[in-house]
Amino acid sequence: MGKRSRPNVFQGNLKKKFYFEGWYNKIVDASADHIYAIIPTIALNKKEQTSHAFIQYLDGVNATVDYFKFSLEDFENLSDKKYEIRIGKNYFSLDRIHIDIDQAGCKINGDLEYIEPILWPKKFLQPGVMGWFSYIPIMETYHGMVSMNHEIRGNLIINEESINFDKGKGYIEKDWGKSFPSAWIWTQSNHFSNPKLSFMFSIAKIPFLGMNFNGFLSALWHEGNFYKFATYTRAKVKSLEINPNLLHIIVEDKKYRLDFEIAKKGIGSGLLKAPQEGIMSGHIAESINSKIKLKLFDKKKETIIIDDFGVNAGLEVKDPEVLKPKN
Repeated sequence: MGKRSRPNVFQGNLKKKFYFEGWYNKIVDASADHIYAIIPTIALNKKEQTSHAFIQYLDGVNATVDYFKFSLEDFENLSDKKYEIRIGKNYFSLDRIHIDIDQAGCKINGDLEYIEPILWPKKFLQPGVMGWFSYIPIMETYHGMVSMNHEIRGNLIINEESINFDKGKGYIEKDWGKSFPSAWIWTQSNHFSNPKLSFMFSIAKIPFLGMNFNGFLSALWHEGNFYKFATYTRAKVKSLEINPNLLHIIVEDKKYRLDFEIAKKGIGSGLLKAPQEGIMSGHIAESINSKIKLKLFDKKKETIIIDDFGVNAGLEVKDPEVLKPKN
């Protein structure tokens, strides 16, 4: 199964005609005064000859995005066995990152260590968060969970301001393939009152063999336990309510019911670029200061396992109406 059994590592090669691959590093300092996403990526389009590497930098507090462009030669995959890449002077891995950027009037420099990352529990038919879909070679987009939660240690100097990230929190996931979907909802938080709780949910319109289906996946890490809800586990999105100020989603399988609300009101969104056939021509409005009210029920025991409130939450919403379940 090769690389597909290790979704965290670089899945592509630089000879592909249309391709993208990026790792989403969310970093939040202990005070939550500084909330950032740093996303090293490559985007290949040999037809239009636009191939390049880049790092997107999202400031969640100020809702701004910077796009730092590099030549494709600046990208280097350092290992086929683990997540370890370099773009220019910038280094990214499961355990640490080194940032050295001086572009377009923006300077970012420093080192962060990631402590005790929480990895996806691998099984043969579930090498990653996509389950057996990870092995299907014709998907338009693939998704990977790198670390659901980890502590941060270190400092960054951002435009001459020194920011200490000691005892801050981080999260890493990734996407790769040809293009982003035409419609999706994505949300994530690992800032709950219980420090041993992390949550992500994603649903998208997925093209497959000339048709489309709405596929979803959700993961909860709670005090050492993983709860998984996904299309491949036969869980169902029972309800998806879209209101101007919040989203309300209910997911169920035979054992559990997951009920969560995501606040949209009063949050700021930065505009990230998104790939279409390897060209960064699409756009994503993303916030990383949303709020999530989350409940997990044990249906058989009729008990509440989790009832918590998350902050510093990531949220992306694009054309959500087509994602509603058909009753």
